[in-house]
Amino acid sequence: MSACEESKMLVECHFKNLIFVSFLGVLFFLGLPQFSNAQTVISTTTVTISICGDSLVNAGEDCDVPGETGTYSTTIDGRQCGTDCLWGPYCGDGILQTIYGEECDDGNNTDNDFCAADCTAEQSDAGGGSSGGGGSSRSGGQDSELGDTEITVQGKAFPNSTVTILLDGSSVGTVRTNSSGEFLFNTESDPGTVSMSFYANDSQGTRSATFNTTFDVTQGAVTNVNGVLIPPTIRVNNAEVNPGDVITLSGQTVPNVTVEIAIDDESQILTTTSDSSGNWSVQFDTSSVSVAEHTVKARFKTGEGRLQTESIYGTALQLFVGVEGRATSNSDLNRDGFVNLIDFSILIFWWGTPGGSSNPPADINLNGNVGLEDFSILLFNWTG
Repeated sequence: MSACEESKMLVECHFKNLIFVSFLGVLFFLGLPQFSNAQTVISTTTVTISICGDSLVNAGEDCDVPGETGTYSTTIDGRQCGTDCLWGPYCGDGILQTIYGEECDDGNNTDNDFCAADCTAEQSDAGGGSSGGGGSSRSGGQDSELGDTEITVQGKAFPNSTVTILLDGSSVGTVRTNSSGEFLFNTESDPGTVSMSFYANDSQGTRSATFNTTFDVTQGAVTNVNGVLIPPTIRVNNAEVNPGDVITLSGQTVPNVTVEIAIDDESQILTTTSDSSGNWSVQFDTSSVSVAEHTVKARFKTGEGRLQTESIYGTALQLFVGVEGRATSNSDLNRDGFVNLIDFSILIFWWGTPGGSSNPPADINLNGNVGLEDFSILLFNWTG
C-alpha cells in the first residue's frame, strides 16, 4: 500500500470518530435517556411448603412431633403436639377445659394469682396479718391490677347467618358467621359460674335448637370457650303422609359435614352430606315405620377418629304417618296448639329434673336438663 493510500485511510478514520463523538454530544445535549442509568426490575414470589409430620415447624404449625397425639397435659412444659401439628389441650393454654377438671386457666402454671399452677381456683386471704420476727403483712391475691374479665367464644353454625347469644338468660348480642359457618364472639362477664345459649335461623328462616353450655369464668382473665356447635335445622313439606310415601327431609348445617337423621330416638339412622352452602336433604321411605306419630331430628359430625366432633341433635320434627295430627312447637308441652300458662305449669313441675328420653315434653331444648334455657325458649314462643 502506498503512503498516499495510508494517509487517506487515516483521515477517514479520524473523520468517522469525530462524527460518532459529535453524535453522543447531541444525545447528551437533548437530554435523551442514557444507557448507563437503565435499571432492571425482577419480580419474585416466595412459596412456603408446610408438611405436618416432617419434624419441622413450618408456617401454620405450632409444633411438629411425630408420634404425639395431643393428649391433655397438666403443665405447659408437658404439652403434646397433636396430629394436626397444633398443641393439644393443657393447663396454662388460657382455655378453660372443665372436661379435664380445670376450674380456671389464666395462661400460666403460677400459684398465688387466683388460679393455681394446676388450674384449680385459689382462695384469696382475707386481711392477712403480720408474722413474728419482722415478717411482712399480706392481703389476699396479687398486687398488680387485674385485667378485664371476658369470655371469648368460637363456634360453628350455618354459613352467612346471624347467631343470637344469651348470657344467663339475657341477650348479650349477635354475631355473623362467615362462608364456612364459623363465628367468633367476645363479651364482658362477671366472674363465677355462667350459662351461655346460642341459636340461629337458617337461610329458609327455620330456627335451630338452642345450644347451651355452663362453665366458670375466672376473674381478671379471658375465658375461652371453643366447640360451640349449632345443630342442624330440619324441614318437611308435609308432616302428614300416607304409609309408604317417600318424603324429602331437608335443612341446613355447617358446610361439607356428615349429617345423621335419627328416626324415633335412633331406632333408624339416615346419613347424608351437606353441600358447600350447608344445605342437606335425604329421601325417607315411610314404609320402614309403623302407622303412628314419629319424631325425626338431625345432628352433624366432622373429623375422624379421636379428632371427630359432633353436634347435639336439633329440634325434633313431628311426622304423622297414616294418622291425623298437627305439628306443634316444642314449647307447646301439652300439645294443644298454644304456649301459655298451662305449659309454664308443666315446665315448673319438671324444673331441675334430668331431661332426655325419660322426660321429652319438659326438656324443650333437649340438653338433658329442665332449666332456665327451656324457660327462655318457652317465653320466646309464648302465644297466650
